[in-house]
Amino acid sequence: MTLTFDGIVYGALLAEVQPKVITSEEENERYLEIVEKLMACQNRTPEQNALLKLLVTLIEDFEDEHYPLQA
Repeated sequence: MTLTFDGIVYGALLAEVQPKVITSEEENERYLEIVEKLMACQNRTPEQNALLKLLVTLIEDFEDEHYPLQA
């Protein structure tokens, strides 16, 4: 069974979460909570997987900028 990506469903998820470049610790924490909820889903949809990937990318970018690893 192949799951297809539904742009309308993804659009609804985006409208609910309203992801954007993270500019504060509060936004980062909010996205981390959403990521945790998505990770807990046993049968994520393709749309949820796309949102998860987007949020993880935004979080990584924020944390790389604000919490660089010391070499």
